[in-house]
Amino acid sequence: MKAVGRFVWSIYVPCFYWWSVWTSYAILLLMARWHVRGRKNVPGGPLILASSHLGNVDPMMLAIAFAPRRRYIRFMAKEQLFRYILTPFVVGWNPIRLYRGASDRNAMRKAEAEVRSGGLLGMFPEGTRSKTGDLGPLQGGTALIALRTNTSILPVRVFNTNHLGKKGNLFPRPTLTVRIGKPFPVEREEGPLGKQVEELTERIREELEALRLEHEAEAA
Repeated sequence: MKAVGRFVWSIYVPCFYWWSVWTSYAILLLMARWHVRGRKNVPGGPLILASSHLGNVDPMMLAIAFAPRRRYIRFMAKEQLFRYILTPFVVGWNPIRLYRGASDRNAMRKAEAEVRSGGLLGMFPEGTRSKTGDLGPLQGGTALIALRTNTSILPVRVFNTNHLGKKGNLFPRPTLTVRIGKPFPVEREEGPLGKQVEELTERIREELEALRLEHEAEAA
């Protein structure tokens, strides 16, 4: 029975994922103006998507942005998301459940297994949504997984997603942008892992800030 259940689940997850992505895309066209920059930078093979985080819709926005490249994103999701009314929707995407505030070794093992199998792992290095729109402090988990698996990182910055669905106007139609940077390789070197995590985390921050500057230059 377990084998049958795993087979059914392996069919259900991609079907539900792509159905929800394209359905949400149709809804998004009514609710916002949006742009994707740098989609050609998305490669095949194992990859870690490191994105800024502004709103609850960010995972869906990223999934829509990556859909034409036919890349399924398996996100890491905080445990609290499995407790609300949208839990069936969250579970249907088969995310990696992460218990924040402690070293969740099980989640880390699953994340590493995902990229080792050639998958695309979606992560928000800030660990939470930014309330100001600026990039908040980055956690070291993204860098740690990348170093332990020698997996390239793809920096992505989202803009204005926190304005989608704001109260006061039924159809405010904000302009949303997903800006995809260029992937850069990661390879663990000899020496203390902790120091390499710090350095790579700073590299991720620099790449995300560079995307902000590109966005501002384009808007000027």
